[in-house]
Amino acid sequence: MTKQPLYQKIYQDLKLKIMNQTYQEGDQLPTELELADMYQVSRITSKRALVELENDGFIYRLRGKGSFVSTQEEKPVFLEDKTDVLFMLPFAEDPGFGNYAQGIMNYLEQTNYRLHIQPHQSFSLEERQKLLAEYAGLIYYPRGTQESLDFLYQCYLEKMPVVLLDKTVENIPFPSVLADNELGGFLATEHLLGEQCEEVWFISTEPLAEISSVRDRYFGYLKALHQQGKEGRHFAKESGENLPNFFDDIIKEIGGKKEKIGLVVENDVIAIRLMTALKKLEIQIPEQVALVGFDNIQAASLVDPKLTTLSQDFYQMGKTAAKLLMEHLHQPVSSQRPKVIPVDLIIRGSSKERDKGVD
Repeated sequence: MTKQPLYQKIYQDLKLKIMNQTYQEGDQLPTELELADMYQVSRITSKRALVELENDGFIYRLRGKGSFVSTQEEKPVFLEDKTDVLFMLPFAEDPGFGNYAQGIMNYLEQTNYRLHIQPHQSFSLEERQKLLAEYAGLIYYPRGTQESLDFLYQCYLEKMPVVLLDKTVENIPFPSVLADNELGGFLATEHLLGEQCEEVWFISTEPLAEISSVRDRYFGYLKALHQQGKEGRHFAKESGENLPNFFDDIIKEIGGKKEKIGLVVENDVIAIRLMTALKKLEIQIPEQVALVGFDNIQAASLVDPKLTTLSQDFYQMGKTAAKLLMEHLHQPVSSQRPKVIPVDLIIRGSSKERDKGVD
């Protein structure tokens, strides 16, 4: 068996310490003389090890100052033999997430990778590190909480390949797949204006500054109003305020209006609950108040009246996310611009009167 050259022994030891961040970016390595003493070799041998590290981009050398760890190229450092990818989602029981997963799995069928699915949970630092070591990559649906930020930023620091679904996270440049939320907000507002709503209000329970998907819907709402020369009105639930009190404030404002009001609501769940509160007070839908939700959940077609909503193509979003992740695993990501998937307006009885040919 051929004995490993001494300079390669030094090279491999230092390279490993750079890869596992014993030596981090900007750290100074031992000098040629110090390495020669540590490994009991000649200075020529230790110098060759440093030259090889420099040639391979792991260090840079400054005359008269020494050798320093370079900025490492932004590429995955995970082992190529890993074939498991993880899809993390907020709520395992949500039917829409099943469509995401189906799209992901169908794309992965043409690869050697397998999909694992788990809901969000709290992780200790040790558990996070174990998770990152176990999977080749991650498709992640952010919840918009501090916990999500902490976890995602650790993935970024560890150079874990990650693709985000539904949302972007500011200052963490992961590729993402989004529904065209701005178009959705625009279509909803345009539709309500076409249904002779004198005013159209935007209803949200999530902070616009934190949740990019809701913010984009709001921008679409404003764009449609601007094109019609109309002013907007935004009702935002305050932190700590309960939904019944929030709805009471909205209903009180509606009660003071003689004309028809349109409501663009951030999602179907909130829209259905608000519609229930309106019906309890015998407010006529859609004659007095017309509502549009977002997501096209199953319940939207089961309530009375059925809810007008924006349908997202969860399957296509999942498939696109899987494609992006595979690209991310095998080559540097060339663009961080989100992949945007179109949405469809589904008109039902909550916004259009039944005698006009809708459900």
